[in-house]
Amino acid sequence: MIRVLHGDDEFGIDEAVRQIRASLGEDAAESNTVEFEGRNFKPGEVEAAARTVPFLADRRLVLVRGLLRRLDTTNAARGRGGPDSAQMSTSGWDNFGELLAGLPDTTELVFVDAFPTGPNGRLKDNGGAIRALRSSDTLDVSVFTTPRGRAVGDWIRARVMSEGVQASPSAVARLAELVGPNLRLLDQEVRKLSLYANGRVIESDDVELMVAPAREANIFAAVDAILERRPGMAMRALYQLLDDGASVQYILTMLTRQTRMLILARHLRERGVDEGEIGNRIGLRAAFALRKTLEQAGRFSHEYLASAHRGLGEADLSYKSGEVRDRVALEMIVARLSGMR
Repeated sequence: MIRVLHGDDEFGIDEAVRQIRASLGEDAAESNTVEFEGRNFKPGEVEAAARTVPFLADRRLVLVRGLLRRLDTTNAARGRGGPDSAQMSTSGWDNFGELLAGLPDTTELVFVDAFPTGPNGRLKDNGGAIRALRSSDTLDVSVFTTPRGRAVGDWIRARVMSEGVQASPSAVARLAELVGPNLRLLDQEVRKLSLYANGRVIESDDVELMVAPAREANIFAAVDAILERRPGMAMRALYQLLDDGASVQYILTMLTRQTRMLILARHLRERGVDEGEIGNRIGLRAAFALRKTLEQAGRFSHEYLASAHRGLGEADLSYKSGEVRDRVALEMIVARLSGMR
Protein backbone atom coordinates (compact mmCIF):
# COMPACT_ATOMS: atom_id res chain seq x y z
CA MET A 1 0.00 0.00 0.00
CA ILE A 2 1.19 3.51 -0.86
CA ARG A 3 -0.18 6.27 1.36
CA VAL A 4 0.14 10.05 1.15
CA LEU A 5 -0.52 12.02 4.34
CA HIS A 6 -0.44 15.78 3.77
CA GLY A 7 -1.89 19.05 5.01
CA ASP A 8 -1.35 21.74 7.66
CA ASP A 9 -2.52 19.57 10.58
CA GLU A 10 0.88 18.31 11.67
CA PHE A 11 -0.54 16.75 14.82
CA GLY A 12 -3.15 14.76 12.91
CA ILE A 13 -0.51 13.54 10.47
CA ASP A 14 1.75 12.41 13.32
CA GLU A 15 -1.14 10.54 14.91
CA ALA A 16 -1.87 8.78 11.62
CA VAL A 17 1.77 7.72 11.34
CA ARG A 18 1.69 6.38 14.90
CA GLN A 19 -1.43 4.37 14.10
CA ILE A 20 0.22 2.90 11.01
CA ARG A 21 3.27 1.95 13.09
CA ALA A 22 1.07 0.32 15.71
CA SER A 23 -0.88 -1.64 13.10
CA LEU A 24 2.34 -3.26 11.88
CA GLY A 25 3.13 -4.68 15.29
CA GLU A 26 6.16 -4.41 17.54
CA ASP A 27 8.36 -6.52 15.25
CA ALA A 28 8.29 -3.79 12.56
CA ALA A 29 9.10 -0.97 14.97
CA GLU A 30 12.85 -0.82 14.49
CA SER A 31 14.40 -3.45 12.24
CA ASN A 32 11.64 -3.13 9.64
CA THR A 33 11.21 0.63 9.56
CA VAL A 34 13.17 2.86 7.17
CA GLU A 35 12.87 6.66 7.06
CA PHE A 36 14.00 9.07 4.34
CA GLU A 37 14.24 12.77 5.15
CA GLY A 38 16.20 15.63 3.65
CA ARG A 39 17.35 16.07 0.08
CA ASN A 40 20.18 13.62 -0.45
CA PHE A 41 18.37 10.47 -1.46
CA LYS A 42 17.44 9.13 -4.89
CA PRO A 43 14.36 7.39 -6.33
CA GLY A 44 16.18 4.08 -6.55
CA GLU A 45 16.98 4.13 -2.83
CA VAL A 46 13.33 4.53 -1.90
CA GLU A 47 12.33 1.83 -4.38
CA ALA A 48 14.94 -0.59 -3.02
CA ALA A 49 13.77 -0.01 0.55
CA ALA A 50 10.14 -0.52 -0.47
CA ARG A 51 10.91 -3.80 -2.27
CA THR A 52 12.94 -5.28 0.56
CA VAL A 53 11.17 -8.13 2.36
CA PRO A 54 10.59 -7.70 6.10
CA PHE A 55 13.06 -9.26 8.51
CA LEU A 56 11.46 -11.78 10.87
CA ALA A 57 8.13 -9.94 10.64
CA ASP A 58 5.01 -9.79 8.49
CA ARG A 59 5.19 -6.13 7.46
CA ARG A 60 7.71 -3.41 6.62
CA LEU A 61 7.28 0.38 6.91
CA VAL A 62 9.02 2.92 4.67
CA LEU A 63 8.49 6.59 5.60
CA VAL A 64 9.42 9.40 3.19
CA ARG A 65 9.15 12.85 4.78
CA GLY A 66 8.90 16.14 2.91
CA LEU A 67 9.64 14.80 -0.58
CA LEU A 68 6.32 15.48 -2.31
CA ARG A 69 6.07 18.99 -0.93
CA ARG A 70 9.53 19.83 -2.27
CA LEU A 71 8.74 18.31 -5.65
CA ASP A 72 5.63 20.45 -5.96
CA THR A 73 7.54 23.57 -4.84
CA THR A 74 10.49 22.89 -7.13
CA ASN A 75 8.33 22.24 -10.17
CA ALA A 76 6.37 25.44 -9.57
CA ALA A 77 9.54 27.48 -9.08
CA ARG A 78 11.12 25.99 -12.20
CA GLY A 79 8.05 26.96 -14.20
CA ARG A 80 8.36 30.55 -12.96
CA GLY A 81 12.12 30.56 -13.29
CA GLY A 82 12.22 31.32 -9.57
CA PRO A 83 15.29 31.30 -7.35
CA ASP A 84 14.30 28.04 -5.66
CA SER A 85 14.24 26.03 -8.87
CA ALA A 86 17.65 24.52 -8.16
CA GLN A 87 16.80 23.47 -4.62
CA MET A 88 16.14 19.85 -5.55
CA SER A 89 16.84 17.92 -8.72
CA THR A 90 13.69 16.35 -10.15
CA SER A 91 15.66 13.99 -12.37
CA GLY A 92 14.14 10.54 -12.02
CA TRP A 93 11.25 11.64 -9.81
CA ASP A 94 8.76 12.39 -12.60
CA ASN A 95 8.23 8.66 -13.25
CA PHE A 96 8.59 7.72 -9.60
CA GLY A 97 5.16 6.08 -9.56
CA GLU A 98 6.18 3.66 -12.29
CA LEU A 99 9.19 2.55 -10.25
CA LEU A 100 6.85 1.68 -7.41
CA ALA A 101 4.51 -0.49 -9.46
CA GLY A 102 4.05 -3.98 -8.09
CA LEU A 103 5.38 -3.38 -4.58
CA PRO A 104 5.08 -6.41 -2.30
CA ASP A 105 1.99 -6.54 -0.09
CA THR A 106 4.29 -6.67 2.93
CA THR A 107 5.40 -3.05 2.39
CA GLU A 108 3.64 0.02 3.76
CA LEU A 109 5.10 3.02 1.88
CA VAL A 110 4.03 6.31 3.47
CA PHE A 111 4.77 9.82 2.17
CA VAL A 112 4.43 12.45 4.90
CA ASP A 113 4.24 16.14 4.01
CA ALA A 114 3.32 18.69 6.69
CA PHE A 115 2.77 22.30 5.62
CA PRO A 116 2.67 25.61 7.51
CA THR A 117 -0.86 26.70 8.36
CA GLY A 118 -2.44 28.70 5.56
CA PRO A 119 -4.49 28.61 2.36
CA ASN A 120 -1.78 26.65 0.54
CA GLY A 121 -1.23 24.16 3.34
CA ARG A 122 -1.51 21.02 1.24
CA LEU A 123 -0.22 19.34 -1.91
CA LYS A 124 -1.76 20.40 -5.19
CA ASP A 125 -4.33 17.89 -6.43
CA ASN A 126 -2.96 18.22 -9.97
CA GLY A 127 0.65 18.85 -8.94
CA GLY A 128 3.60 16.88 -10.18
CA ALA A 129 4.04 15.01 -6.89
CA ILE A 130 0.57 13.44 -6.89
CA ARG A 131 0.65 12.86 -10.64
CA ALA A 132 3.91 10.96 -10.31
CA LEU A 133 2.35 8.55 -7.84
CA ARG A 134 -0.99 8.01 -9.57
CA SER A 135 0.63 5.56 -11.99
CA SER A 136 1.46 3.21 -9.12
CA ASP A 137 -0.79 0.24 -8.38
CA THR A 138 -2.41 1.52 -5.21
CA LEU A 139 -2.55 5.03 -3.82
CA ASP A 140 -4.41 6.29 -0.77
CA VAL A 141 -4.31 10.07 -0.23
CA SER A 142 -5.40 11.65 3.07
CA VAL A 143 -5.59 15.41 3.68
CA PHE A 144 -5.27 16.71 7.24
CA THR A 145 -6.63 20.23 7.75
CA THR A 146 -6.35 22.22 10.97
CA PRO A 147 -9.84 23.07 12.29
CA ARG A 148 -10.97 26.68 12.37
CA GLY A 149 -13.67 28.57 14.24
CA ARG A 150 -16.37 26.34 15.73
CA ALA A 151 -14.57 23.27 14.47
CA VAL A 152 -11.93 23.82 17.17
CA GLY A 153 -14.59 23.36 19.84
CA ASP A 154 -15.87 20.23 18.10
CA TRP A 155 -12.33 18.84 18.08
CA ILE A 156 -11.93 19.56 21.80
CA ARG A 157 -15.22 17.88 22.66
CA ALA A 158 -14.27 14.77 20.69
CA ARG A 159 -10.86 14.72 22.35
CA VAL A 160 -12.35 15.04 25.81
CA MET A 161 -14.74 12.15 25.08
CA SER A 162 -11.82 10.01 23.91
CA GLU A 163 -10.31 10.50 27.39
CA GLY A 164 -13.47 9.14 28.97
CA VAL A 165 -14.54 12.40 30.63
CA GLN A 166 -16.84 15.33 29.91
CA ALA A 167 -16.36 19.10 29.70
CA SER A 168 -18.88 21.87 30.12
CA PRO A 169 -19.60 24.09 27.09
CA SER A 170 -17.96 27.03 28.87
CA ALA A 171 -14.79 24.96 29.49
CA VAL A 172 -14.62 23.94 25.85
CA ALA A 173 -15.12 27.53 24.70
CA ARG A 174 -12.50 28.86 27.11
CA LEU A 175 -9.94 26.26 26.11
CA ALA A 176 -10.54 27.02 22.44
CA GLU A 177 -10.17 30.75 23.14
CA LEU A 178 -6.94 30.35 25.10
CA VAL A 179 -5.11 27.85 22.92
CA GLY A 180 -6.74 28.22 19.50
CA PRO A 181 -6.25 25.60 16.75
CA ASN A 182 -2.92 24.31 18.06
CA LEU A 183 -3.98 20.66 18.19
CA ARG A 184 -0.80 19.35 19.75
CA LEU A 185 -1.07 21.80 22.65
CA LEU A 186 -4.81 21.21 22.91
CA ASP A 187 -4.20 17.48 23.20
CA GLN A 188 -1.71 18.06 26.03
CA GLU A 189 -4.10 20.37 27.85
CA VAL A 190 -7.06 17.99 27.47
CA ARG A 191 -5.01 15.13 28.92
CA LYS A 192 -3.87 17.33 31.81
CA LEU A 193 -7.40 18.56 32.52
CA SER A 194 -8.76 15.01 32.36
CA LEU A 195 -6.32 13.87 35.02
CA TYR A 196 -7.02 16.91 37.16
CA ALA A 197 -10.81 16.51 36.97
CA ASN A 198 -10.47 12.86 38.01
CA GLY A 199 -13.81 11.71 36.61
CA ARG A 200 -15.91 14.83 37.16
CA VAL A 201 -16.98 17.30 34.48
CA ILE A 202 -14.21 19.72 33.44
CA GLU A 203 -15.29 23.31 34.14
CA SER A 204 -14.00 26.65 32.89
CA ASP A 205 -12.38 27.33 36.28
CA ASP A 206 -10.28 24.20 35.74
CA VAL A 207 -9.14 25.59 32.41
CA GLU A 208 -8.16 28.92 33.96
CA LEU A 209 -6.20 27.13 36.67
CA MET A 210 -4.45 24.46 34.62
CA VAL A 211 -3.77 25.88 31.15
CA ALA A 212 -0.23 27.23 31.38
CA PRO A 213 0.20 29.55 28.35
CA ALA A 214 -2.88 31.59 29.20
CA ARG A 215 -1.25 35.01 28.98
CA GLU A 216 0.40 34.40 25.62
CA ALA A 217 -2.72 32.66 24.32
CA ASN A 218 -4.85 35.62 25.42
CA ILE A 219 -2.66 37.95 23.38
CA PHE A 220 -3.16 35.70 20.33
CA ALA A 221 -6.90 35.51 21.04
CA ALA A 222 -7.09 39.30 21.26
CA VAL A 223 -5.22 39.75 17.96
CA ASP A 224 -7.51 37.18 16.30
CA ALA A 225 -10.61 38.94 17.59
CA ILE A 226 -9.32 42.34 16.43
CA LEU A 227 -8.67 40.89 12.99
CA GLU A 228 -12.18 39.44 12.85
CA ARG A 229 -13.71 42.79 13.93
CA ARG A 230 -14.90 41.43 17.28
CA PRO A 231 -13.73 44.11 19.73
CA GLY A 232 -15.88 42.71 22.55
CA MET A 233 -14.10 39.36 22.42
CA ALA A 234 -10.74 41.13 22.15
CA MET A 235 -11.47 43.14 25.26
CA ARG A 236 -12.57 40.05 27.19
CA ALA A 237 -9.22 38.43 26.41
CA LEU A 238 -7.35 41.55 27.52
CA TYR A 239 -9.49 42.03 30.64
CA GLN A 240 -8.64 38.47 31.60
CA LEU A 241 -4.97 39.41 31.46
CA LEU A 242 -5.66 42.41 33.71
CA ASP A 243 -7.57 40.21 36.15
CA ASP A 244 -4.62 37.81 36.19
CA GLY A 245 -2.35 40.62 37.32
CA ALA A 246 -0.91 41.85 34.01
CA SER A 247 -0.38 45.60 33.71
CA VAL A 248 -1.68 47.81 30.92
CA GLN A 249 1.93 48.52 30.00
CA TYR A 250 2.62 44.78 29.70
CA ILE A 251 -0.39 44.28 27.43
CA LEU A 252 0.51 47.21 25.19
CA THR A 253 4.09 45.92 24.99
CA MET A 254 2.91 42.42 24.08
CA LEU A 255 0.51 43.71 21.42
CA THR A 256 3.27 45.86 19.94
CA ARG A 257 5.70 42.93 20.03
CA GLN A 258 3.20 40.65 18.30
CA THR A 259 2.46 43.23 15.60
CA ARG A 260 6.18 43.69 14.96
CA MET A 261 6.68 39.93 14.63
CA LEU A 262 3.74 39.74 12.20
CA ILE A 263 5.40 42.36 10.00
CA LEU A 264 8.70 40.48 10.04
CA ALA A 265 7.08 37.07 9.52
CA ARG A 266 5.06 38.26 6.53
CA HIS A 267 8.13 39.92 5.01
CA LEU A 268 10.29 36.79 5.42
CA ARG A 269 7.62 34.36 4.21
CA GLU A 270 7.07 36.39 1.02
CA ARG A 271 10.78 36.02 0.35
CA GLY A 272 10.65 32.26 0.57
CA VAL A 273 12.29 31.82 3.98
CA ASP A 274 11.23 28.50 5.51
CA GLU A 275 9.29 28.26 8.77
CA GLY A 276 12.18 27.21 11.00
CA GLU A 277 14.44 30.00 9.78
CA ILE A 278 11.66 32.56 10.27
CA GLY A 279 11.42 31.44 13.88
CA ASN A 280 15.16 31.88 14.33
CA ARG A 281 15.18 35.36 12.80
CA ILE A 282 12.25 36.78 14.75
CA GLY A 283 13.23 35.05 17.97
CA LEU A 284 10.33 32.60 18.32
CA ARG A 285 11.33 29.09 19.37
CA ALA A 286 8.03 27.75 20.72
CA ALA A 287 6.20 25.82 17.99
CA PHE A 288 2.77 27.08 19.10
CA ALA A 289 3.78 30.75 19.11
CA LEU A 290 5.59 30.48 15.76
CA ARG A 291 2.75 28.65 14.02
CA LYS A 292 0.17 31.07 15.37
CA THR A 293 2.25 34.08 14.30
CA LEU A 294 2.69 32.70 10.77
CA GLU A 295 -1.02 31.99 10.54
CA GLN A 296 -1.92 35.52 11.61
CA ALA A 297 0.73 37.09 9.35
CA GLY A 298 -0.97 35.55 6.32
CA ARG A 299 -4.28 37.18 7.22
CA PHE A 300 -3.11 40.78 7.68
CA SER A 301 -2.24 43.20 4.89
CA HIS A 302 1.01 45.16 4.94
CA GLU A 303 -0.98 48.39 5.24
CA TYR A 304 -2.95 47.15 8.22
CA LEU A 305 0.14 45.96 10.06
CA ALA A 306 1.96 49.24 9.51
CA SER A 307 -1.05 51.26 10.71
CA ALA A 308 -1.55 48.95 13.69
CA HIS A 309 2.07 49.30 14.73
CA ARG A 310 1.86 53.09 14.55
CA GLY A 311 -1.41 53.08 16.47
CA LEU A 312 0.04 50.94 19.24
CA GLY A 313 2.99 53.30 19.53
CA GLU A 314 0.66 56.28 19.86
CA ALA A 315 -1.45 54.44 22.46
CA ASP A 316 1.65 53.58 24.45
CA LEU A 317 2.79 57.21 24.38
CA SER A 318 -0.66 58.45 25.48
CA TYR A 319 -0.71 56.00 28.37
CA LYS A 320 2.82 56.88 29.53
CA SER A 321 2.14 60.61 29.30
CA GLY A 322 -0.97 60.28 31.44
CA GLU A 323 -3.41 61.40 28.74
CA VAL A 324 -5.45 58.21 29.19
CA ARG A 325 -5.51 55.74 32.03
CA ASP A 326 -5.76 52.01 32.58
CA ARG A 327 -8.51 50.21 30.67
CA VAL A 328 -9.43 53.27 28.64
CA ALA A 329 -6.11 52.98 26.82
CA LEU A 330 -6.84 49.38 25.90
CA GLU A 331 -10.42 50.09 24.84
CA MET A 332 -9.28 52.94 22.59
CA ILE A 333 -6.58 50.92 20.82
CA VAL A 334 -8.84 47.88 20.37
CA ALA A 335 -11.60 50.06 18.92
CA ARG A 336 -9.13 51.73 16.58
CA LEU A 337 -7.48 48.52 15.36
CA SER A 338 -10.80 46.71 14.95
CA GLY A 339 -12.07 49.49 12.69
CA MET A 340 -8.97 49.83 10.48
CA ARG A 341 -9.61 48.21 7.08
